[in-house]
Amino acid sequence: MPNAAFRSRQELDAMVDQIDRQLDVLYQASAAASRAEVWSNLAGAALKLAAPEDHEYVYERLHAVFRAHQPAPAPP
Repeated sequence: MPNAAFRSRQELDAMVDQIDRQLDVLYQASAAASRAEVWSNLAGAALKLAAPEDHEYVYERLHAVFRAHQPAPAPP
């Protein structure tokens, strides 16, 4: 039986989807010094909600979201 303190995969997926939809807003509104700090804070919080056996799954989903939201490289 899953621990009530941890979220189900369905709840974790919903959370990651919400982060995906609002990540650019989070970057702009965050008091964090950098995108890396935002990533670190969000990933840390998400992993606290995930059961240990779901950590890799959540991390991979979040990593894909953050990579998709990377700014385009500046032209030379």
